[in-house]
Amino acid sequence: MQNARVLYRIKAVHVAERLKLKELREIFSRTPLEISNYEMVFQLGQHSYVFVYNYGSAVFFNVPDDIQEKELALLQSHRVQSDAVAPGTPATDSFLMEVNEAQGSRAKVAFDRIVVQEASYPLIKIACMLLAESTGLEYYETLIENLLDKTNAYSKKLHRQGRMLESSEDLIKFIGLCLDTKQEIIANLYIVDSPDETWENVELDRVHQELKTMLEVDTRYRALEYKIKIIQESIEVIVDLSKSRRETLLETIIILLITFEIIISIVKH
Repeated sequence: MQNARVLYRIKAVHVAERLKLKELREIFSRTPLEISNYEMVFQLGQHSYVFVYNYGSAVFFNVPDDIQEKELALLQSHRVQSDAVAPGTPATDSFLMEVNEAQGSRAKVAFDRIVVQEASYPLIKIACMLLAESTGLEYYETLIENLLDKTNAYSKKLHRQGRMLESSEDLIKFIGLCLDTKQEIIANLYIVDSPDETWENVELDRVHQELKTMLEVDTRYRALEYKIKIIQESIEVIVDLSKSRRETLLETIIILLITFEIIISIVKH
């Protein structure tokens, strides 16, 4: 007799820069299974869930494509806009949960799936949460790469031309964009904290850590922090150069004024 084997599809999409869960609760016709400042969960049926996170990601566990499209359209219509330049294509990721009766009580994390004996809600929640974190990181990785490209463009101009040609207004806008993006990342990416469920269950904690390692969440977060640091250092150089240019211009004006007064005095005498 063959063992029962079922595959559940998990799909995560980063739909917005930020979502206000309390406002979203009012527009959904169904009652949330769970809701907090961080996460809102809807159960659509047996082993069918929608997870919505305040940092802009939504995860669908065993949800048909047509229902996914309707839910995504609803979420996007109530997203919080950001001044940061968002990627043209939403960040997405997919994963599988394989239920295999022969697996035993110890869940196994593989490259594209997690294999479990039973699709329990705590395991579903952890898998969906980490996939949401992965798409959130992908979104901010794209934002940071865009800022790095602009920073590199400034660096190349300095190298080739030896001076900044952009207006002060353009520089201020660029600096403001960098600071805004950095603050947005800091405000949203506390998502790497462990969920409360893992503190109470050793097996859930093991699955959480293994899945987190497989998705490289911590490694990618550290890489993101490093790139932010590079951009910040570059901004400081640009600000110093811009300040130095203004000071030089002011000094030149003062010298010209003094020279003009001396010439006037000489002419009068």
